Amino acid sequence: MDDLKKLRYLEAVVKEALRIYPSVPFFARTITEDCTIRGYHVPKGVNVVILPFALHRDPEHFSEPEEFRPERFLPENSSGRNPYAYIPFSAGLRNCIGQRFALMEEKVVLSTILRNFSVKASQKKEDLCLLGELILRPKDGIWVELEHRTPTSGDKTL
Repeated sequence: MDDLKKLRYLEAVVKEALRIYPSVPFFARTITEDCTIRGYHVPKGVNVVILPFALHRDPEHFSEPEEFRPERFLPENSSGRNPYAYIPFSAGLRNCIGQRFALMEEKVVLSTILRNFSVKASQKKEDLCLLGELILRPKDGIWVELEHRTPTSGDKTL
């Protein structure tokens, strides 16, 4: 657990990937009280659909939103950001209870792969053909090339 906490840049990479490609591309909520959102009156009882896929690309919160920049999520760059500008696991009372576990699991898997392999994308971003179903996923998966890394004297083994 202590080693996982030290992987701050890897965590920023995971968060930036989830910003651009959130696991859940949309979710719905029922408004529980009258409110105003960006000047529009929204009455109690209305169902709204929230699109993290679009929200995470709002230039008001993320400059150059189509650029992959993990530094956005380093503590010095994310302090003061509206907590609802980035919601890859939903937000509020009904957010994903497993989000911390999911981030830890992703860091473990990615750090293990990256210690042992060089990874190269075999597709272009525009060729992914994304499907927004229950989860956001590429129609035909993501194709990568793995090349086994030769351990250096400073590498730790598991």
